[in-house]
Formats: sequence, C-alpha cells, structure tokens
Amino acid sequence: MMMKSWFLSIVVGSVVLPPCAMAIPNAVLGAIRESASPLDGQDLTEPLIAAIRDGGQLPGTWREEGAIESARLSHLLARPLLFGEPVTLVRALHREDKLDSLEFTFADAGSYFGYFSGAEEVDKTKSRAEQLALLNAQMAEKQKKFATEYERMLGSLRGAIQPLVGKERSKMIEVGKTRALRAEWEEWKLPGVTVRLLADGTRLIRIVLLADQKPMRTWLDASLADQDVRARLSLLRQRVEKQSDGTVMLPTLRPIPQGYQPYCGLNTLAMAARHLGLHVDEDWLAVAGKFQNTGSAAGSDILGLYQSVAAEAGLHLDRQSQLDIAAVQRAIDQGLPVIVWRRFSQQRNQLHDDFLREWKAEPTATLPDPAEQKERLSWPDAKAPLHASVIVGYHAARGEFLFLESWTGKDQARRMTTAEMAATTYYSFVFQP
Repeated sequence: MMMKSWFLSIVVGSVVLPPCAMAIPNAVLGAIRESASPLDGQDLTEPLIAAIRDGGQLPGTWREEGAIESARLSHLLARPLLFGEPVTLVRALHREDKLDSLEFTFADAGSYFGYFSGAEEVDKTKSRAEQLALLNAQMAEKQKKFATEYERMLGSLRGAIQPLVGKERSKMIEVGKTRALRAEWEEWKLPGVTVRLLADGTRLIRIVLLADQKPMRTWLDASLADQDVRARLSLLRQRVEKQSDGTVMLPTLRPIPQGYQPYCGLNTLAMAARHLGLHVDEDWLAVAGKFQNTGSAAGSDILGLYQSVAAEAGLHLDRQSQLDIAAVQRAIDQGLPVIVWRRFSQQRNQLHDDFLREWKAEPTATLPDPAEQKERLSWPDAKAPLHASVIVGYHAARGEFLFLESWTGKDQARRMTTAEMAATTYYSFVFQP
C-alpha cells in the first residue's frame, strides 16, 4: 500500500523518520481476521482465568510467535470477547510448557488508525491545500470516535473486573528502569492469579493475567533477572552461529509482523528488544514513544525510544547517519543486531526474494556485482519510500549482509550486498556493550 508522497517524509530535527510506506498484511492480525473460529464473539473470560489459575488447557487454536529467552509466545487465532469486550489480540506466554501469563490487548490505536491517509477519497480536482484540509478533518473525526470508544471500553472493563476482584484493593506498580519505558499498572492480587490493567489514556488498553508468582518489575525476562549485563552479553555471544560457508548470523532473532501500521521503526526495535531479552512489543513502544493517533510516526520520540530500549537492556546505542560495515560485523560477532533505516524499492525487494530462492538451490549463486553502474543505478535513491530493517548476519568474503523485515513471509533472512545496504541506509543503530 503506497501513501501519497506528502505523507512519506517525517522530519525530527535533521533526522527523517521511516513511516514505512510499504505494508504487507499482518501475520498476526491478518490471520486472526481472515480465519473464522468457533470462538469468535464468545466470551472466554472464565475459561482463560481458569487456565491461568489451574493450569488447564487453553481453548482454541494458537500460533507460535517466537521466544524471549526461556519464555515461549503464541497468539490465539480467534476474535473472542474478554470481560465482555472485543479483544484485538490474545497472547499467551509459556515457560517450560507451563502457562505463565495471558495478555489481552483491547483499544489499540495502531490497529485502529493503521496507515490512515484518506487519499483515495480526496477530490483530485482540488488544490493540495484543500486536499490536506479535508484529510485533517477526516483525521479529527476518526480521532474523536476512537477517544469516545476508548473511554467507553475502559469504563466497561473496569466494571467487569470489579466482580472478579471483589473487595481486594488495587495498588499501582511500575515496570521498567528507564523513564521512557516505565509503565504504571494497576494490580490486584487474587488467589492463584494476579490481574494487571494498563491504560495510558489515549492509545492502548491492556489486561494481563499472571500465574500466582512474584511479578517482575522489569521488562527483562525472568530468567535474566539475577544476571548482570556481562553475563547476558556472554549468552548472546554464545548464540552467534558461524556456519561452515563463512556466514555469521543471529539465528534466534525472529520477526514481529507489522501489518497495516506505521510501525516498521517500532517493530524492528521490538524484534531487537526481544532478542536482548526484553518483554516489550510494538504497541507499548508506540505508547512509550509518544506516538500520536494520526496513522504516522509524526510527533513521536522514536529516537529517544531507541536509546531507552538499549539502556533498559544495559547497553549503549551508536547512532550514525552512515552505515559502518566493520562496526556492523563487530556487533553481530557479539550477538547484537543492527537496525537500519533505509531507502526501499519494490523492485529490489523482489530481487532479494528471488535471490534467496536461487541461493538456497545453488549456494554458489551471487548477487549482482555492485561495482557495475547498471546495478548501482537500480538501487533506490533519495526519492524512494523509507523503511526499517534488522541486520542479523554477514558473510565477509561475499560482501553480504543478512537482514530481516517485520513482514509476513520474511522470517528467513535475505541477503543484500554490503555496498547496497551502505548506499541505501540513511540512519543506523548499532547496539554496543
């Protein structure tokens, strides 16, 4: 889905943010919406509470979503009701095959606003100023509707929680070390289950049910709670895979599908954060990064958010307006991914898809020679749409980077010449000890 050109460039200071002009259907929400389930519309509050409290069987069909350290994630392929309200996403977290927590996402501005442009409905005979005025009016109406529904749903959910908690008084707890990522949750402790409610007031409502245990106050996975940064870095280095053909890669880093949301800069950050052991997702990052309800990254503090994620993991973040190939390779050697904001081309995207298939069939296959003028002229230029990707490996002798997207069907790392990646990257984020 392409947006009109005046929506593509969002500038904060001297940095152009990636609103991610190209979107591919979400493997999470897309599959849920497209797959009919007998659980659609059913209220699953009681069976899910029973599952977390008693360790019973989860209802329905669940799809694996990857792991964060010792925790395994999956989501329900259904659109049920929880506490009497329609839920956007139901996510389960298992640890050693035991259900650890259930997470219910309700009002989610990212899914509601998506890539809002309204451009298809604009009268093309009007001036650009008139078109923008109409788009602004449409956005204002959409924001009003979301705000009204948000308040209604929050009141409904609080009312539904009350009979469950009875006279148990709630307390406010904070999760997260850094100011930007610190979340304030309302918590009720009940026999066998802890109930948490997160509502930022504008973008997100989330309820989490935790098994009866000591809840963590950090975004780090529980298995890392007692380890210092040096020990965690050692674990990351041990997971680096050095293949016999010379490829060096991070095999455990997995995509988080983006869908029709202006979130490639957030999803790639969430992918890296999970790899570093943090239980943060793109929806909470949008709240923490002060994303506005506009269907774009405009007005957000996404650069500060990147720094905060690194700090939450006990790391530093080197931000550069150019890509340092040697620095990327050093980071991968230490088990640390690199995020790039780059220029995007559908033609090059297809070329890298095709090459992955060719290379799997014939490992001696090579990408086009970047020294050839015709090849370099095919790379996306400064007018191309913006995008974010994660570099997860390299092959020094072949001059290649391995990279992942936050897109459906892109869970296998593709290859790009280091020359093309360097030429098309306009901002890089290198995690460092």
